[in-house]
Amino acid sequence: MVRSRDRAIGGFFTGLALLTLLTACGAKNPDLRPEDSKLIDGISLLMKDLAANHPDIKNWDQNAVDIQIHKKLPVGIATPAGWKLTWPSATSHELPYVYVPWALTGTYPNHFAAENASYTAGSPVPSSVIQDLTTQQLGGDSYFAAIVDVRYSDKNKKWIIFTSVPYLPVTDNAYGWATVVNGRWKVIDFGTALVGCGKVPTEVQSEFGFSCPNN
Repeated sequence: MVRSRDRAIGGFFTGLALLTLLTACGAKNPDLRPEDSKLIDGISLLMKDLAANHPDIKNWDQNAVDIQIHKKLPVGIATPAGWKLTWPSATSHELPYVYVPWALTGTYPNHFAAENASYTAGSPVPSSVIQDLTTQQLGGDSYFAAIVDVRYSDKNKKWIIFTSVPYLPVTDNAYGWATVVNGRWKVIDFGTALVGCGKVPTEVQSEFGFSCPNN
């Protein structure tokens, strides 16, 4: 009886250990917050990239930000552009917010927070087209901004709208239009206001909630 009981107890703990091991080795939930170390490394890379490629628009003090990001980080939220961290009490020398790209966190969530207004009109665009627009807009500087909210117009399938979200707070979000030129998608206008006026059909502008003077 004792031996049977010992074998049963031993089997229980062996099973428990195996379950723990399998759980630990299982795929991590992509909706979970990325680890602090990955967020810190990502922010550091973004700052180095911008300082190297766009030194004139760097607007933070490096020492102040180094201290800032090695304190307790905000929880943040998942957005299409990346994991967004916000510091409500940031000084003028620190980062008020930053988007850490999903390529640098090694994750991609199934669900995003309702933080950025997305276009409800139009239709989804294949990833290959999004990559093409990203290359046109950003060239080789893929750590400057994310191209998100890319949608076909349902009014005219030859038009696409997209949004550019800078990872660091150096400029405002902007949006652009692309259309088919010689069989390929081409960005034809980009900015923060009155984008596409005189170029994009009125019904396509209206579909996504935009208008132009005298329309």
